[in-house]
Amino acid sequence: MEPADDFSRGMQTIERAITEGVWRMGRNVTSADFFWHRGRAIVPRPESIDLRVRLGRREAVGVFSREEIEDSADSVARSDTLLKIQQIIAEAGQSSR
Repeated sequence: MEPADDFSRGMQTIERAITEGVWRMGRNVTSADFFWHRGRAIVPRPESIDLRVRLGRREAVGVFSREEIEDSADSVARSDTLLKIQQIIAEAGQSSR
């Protein structure tokens, strides 16, 4: 599989994990609340991405390396990636207060 395919699939997997975690906290977030490419095509793939998630009037940011993203093509298994996802989900819980 091409690394570009792994990159796109990895971003989708990470977004899905964040969305599901935020929903479990009773908050709503959709794909429209994610900003990571600022509307531009990402070619070539960057070394890192600032993934921004709009949470009401606030925004949570996680910085993911290209390697973390590509490694998440099928599932999120890396502990560093999981920690960043959990931090964004926790931020969603704090923003509801």
